[in-house]
Amino acid sequence: MPHDKLGRRSRFRRTPTGKRLFLTERDTEILRLLFRYRYLRVTQLVAFLRPQSEKRLIERLGDLYHEAGFIDRPSAQWRRFDARYAPLIYELSPKGLRYLETCGPLPDRAVTFARKDRKGVTPQFDHAMMIVDALAATELVTLGQPGQRFVPVDEILARAPEPTRRAKQPLAIPVTIHPNKHLPGLKSAVSTHVVPDGLYGIEHLIDGEKRYRFFALECENRSPKWRSTTKSSSLALKRAGYEAVIQSRGYRDVYGVPNLAMQIHTK
Repeated sequence: MPHDKLGRRSRFRRTPTGKRLFLTERDTEILRLLFRYRYLRVTQLVAFLRPQSEKRLIERLGDLYHEAGFIDRPSAQWRRFDARYAPLIYELSPKGLRYLETCGPLPDRAVTFARKDRKGVTPQFDHAMMIVDALAATELVTLGQPGQRFVPVDEILARAPEPTRRAKQPLAIPVTIHPNKHLPGLKSAVSTHVVPDGLYGIEHLIDGEKRYRFFALECENRSPKWRSTTKSSSLALKRAGYEAVIQSRGYRDVYGVPNLAMQIHTK
């Protein structure tokens, strides 16, 4: 049955009715945002696009999903207990990506696990949404601040040293962690890498001059604050790693940026 008793189409599967669609500039904006972030909630799309009618935008998203097949609803969201009532999460479909590629240059990605990065590894869905939520919220704040601009990871990597651009994990920074207050059980130096969940910058226009602050984003969901082994992920180990990176200024050699601060987003 394509519709429920209230005439609504299924949340969980594509149910086209044969309605003809004529794509608009707003549709292309939707596809570009989904390419930029990989996943976005309906509420986030509304916040970015600021439509005159939120209801009409939501209906249009339904048409792009059911009728055009240009966007998908990732199945991982249906695992949530409130999946029938929570705002839908969308992503760009392969068909939507093919169409977007005909519309000109693709937008800069805000996340490295966006669809075009075939070599990358997509993080677990809930963790990916934490990353998206943190970055999208930051970009939305900058949109409301005169003289500020969100600088996405693709723009940073485009200006990074060539070895970084060619690397399989371009965000990985080699670092040596020495015994410190964050890891009281650490007895000797450990060589490892820090790989942030996200990387972004904020451009500030001050007295006609552009100035930048750059941030490494870490999203912690289930990882505990501390573990006794340095081989396991923990917030304490990450803090120690970033402190070492910042002290050595290793971010300059890898990312080519003049500064870096760690931002932690927890759940």
